[in-house]
Amino acid sequence: MDQKLNKVAASANITAFNAEASKNYLNDAPHLNHLVLRQLYQKLLVGVFDFASKHSTSPKVLDLGAGEGTATLPFLELGARVTAVDSSISQLNVLRDKCERFHGNLEVYCGDITEKLRNNRDTYDIIVCSSFLHHVPDYIGMIREAATLLPLHGQFFSFQDPLRYDSVGKFTMMFTSFAYFSWRILQGDVLAGIRRRCRRNRGVYLADSIYDNSDYHVTRNGVDQNAIRRFLTEQGFNCDIISYFSTQSLFFQSFGEMLGLRNTFAVVAQRRVVPVFRAANNHGI
Repeated sequence: MDQKLNKVAASANITAFNAEASKNYLNDAPHLNHLVLRQLYQKLLVGVFDFASKHSTSPKVLDLGAGEGTATLPFLELGARVTAVDSSISQLNVLRDKCERFHGNLEVYCGDITEKLRNNRDTYDIIVCSSFLHHVPDYIGMIREAATLLPLHGQFFSFQDPLRYDSVGKFTMMFTSFAYFSWRILQGDVLAGIRRRCRRNRGVYLADSIYDNSDYHVTRNGVDQNAIRRFLTEQGFNCDIISYFSTQSLFFQSFGEMLGLRNTFAVVAQRRVVPVFRAANNHGI
């Protein structure tokens, strides 16, 4: 994994998701605000949990970039044991409050996610990333580290990341940008936000900008869903990419769905092959 870039992005996310930003998070999270996306998320999450339940009486979940508990709480409600990892203490404080009644099945870790993955000796039935991969410069490297913690039948599940921009077509990108600007003009810090977006659309990236480093995908051509599928397939997973439309504005959300647009994706991957290093360890090597 590219340690330097990942640490820069992690630092930017800590700053971007401070206490005030944590309060406003739901306003900026379309996958939480729109019923159709909440329903899709719930359907996928329950499917992942049900598959894990066939192989474990109480599935263990590692929630990477757990934030305020978007994935942690539903898994706890279903009966899973969850380790929630995030670099933002503000976000995790919200998560703790939200999940307080499940404290017996919840472990919270605040710190560098890369270090947590590399130093983790446990295995998990499910590793989940909700609206997180696009904050990680080397997301393939992170998935590679995560995959080492998934045994046979283990699953990798991600939701709400932007499709690779050049894979969705010009009309979809234009519609997505127009929908964003239409929503953005009603928010605070309007001019600065629009200037940032226009600069990013020109491919201009500022190395010292917390906004560019926390939303890393904006100047990195989205997230490459095909590269993720190839990697996970090579690692012995059955991998499904589920694409859908997502934007902040409810009006444009409905309009985009009506047009059949796709700009966002989820990943559901199930390991079908015993990892080589696990098989070796079982034989005392």
